[in-house]
Parts: sequence; structure tokens; C-alpha cells
Amino acid sequence: MKSLIALFALIFSSGAILAQTTPDPEDAKSIPVRHWEFDYYNYGVSGGQETVYLNLSMALRYNFDTPLIDVGGEFTIGTTPHDRYDPMELNKGAVLKRTYLMLSPVAHYNFRRGKNASFYVGMGLGMGLGTRKVFEGCTVDPEGKILEELNTQKYFVAALTPRAGIELFRHFRIGMQLRIPTDGEVTFGPTISITFGGGKKD
Repeated sequence: MKSLIALFALIFSSGAILAQTTPDPEDAKSIPVRHWEFDYYNYGVSGGQETVYLNLSMALRYNFDTPLIDVGGEFTIGTTPHDRYDPMELNKGAVLKRTYLMLSPVAHYNFRRGKNASFYVGMGLGMGLGTRKVFEGCTVDPEGKILEELNTQKYFVAALTPRAGIELFRHFRIGMQLRIPTDGEVTFGPTISITFGGGKKD
């Protein structure tokens, strides 16, 4: 957790440094940008109480001229890595792997939009399908091979995803996101995305 906090501080301190490179007082104002933008590769590694997720997202957003907000939709896939384990040492009910598919309306407020370094804060509200593989037990056949008994459970999941970060040169977003889902697996971690569209208006 300390390393994540340090990364979060580094993101915003780097933005502050970039913001100070132009002493012109007009620099604090935003620059008009194109309305549509698409994050085609937005991923993060997020850790929770006892869970680490690998996430992949795609988002389509619309930038309003005023106020400086963008709204859109986001599709996210998340999965936990498949850890090595000894089934002979597992207790019944242990969760071995989790996945989720989620659609989310999202909205962000942008500071200094259109500048080489701009900041954003936002929120998503996702709904989708989650799965988990639950260990039910194991048996050993006459040849000594271990046969696992797994139960794959599917369930509805919703999540709030507050996030904040910095956008560099109108096409690279680095931030932090908190995911608060209904299944109790709260996670927190960095996100990185490449954005197409949304550049300066001609």
C-alpha cells in the first residue's frame, strides 16, 4: 500500500512540475479539445484485502465545452492471476480465481484541459457479471493423481469506481482508481491508458 501511495504522489507532483514550466498566467485556462475520445487500452493492477486483479478496459467519452466534464461508457474485464497451490492443503470454500465483466457509465471533471499536463477526477458506476471458482475438495485416484472438485459460481456485481489522475499531452492518462464492488473485494491500484481523439481543436 505504501508503494501505491508513493506512486500516487509521484503522479501529481510530476503534473505540478509540468504545470510550472509555463509562467504565462493564461496557462491556467483550458484549451478547446475535440469532443470524442476513445481509450482503447486502459489497464491497471489493483490489490485489495487478499486479492490482486488484472484489469483491461475500453472507454468512449464525450467532452463538453462547458463545464469541463466528459461523460461516456466503459467496458472492463478483470481477473485474478491463477496462483499455484497445493489442493491437499486447501480448505473447502476457498476461492481460487475470480473474474468479472462490467459496463459502466463514467464521468470526469478536467482541470486545465487541453494543456500538456491536465488533471482529472471522476467516477464510474458499473454493473455486470462476476464468477468465482470455489474449492469443494479433492480425491486421489489409485494412480496417485489428485482430482480437484471445483464449483464455478456466477453472480451479479455492481461497483463504484472513483478515480483521479493526470493526462499528459492530451493522449496519455496515468491515475489511481478505487473499486468498491458489491461482492466485497475492494481494490485500489494504478491505471494507464492511451487516448485517441480529444486533442486540440483545429
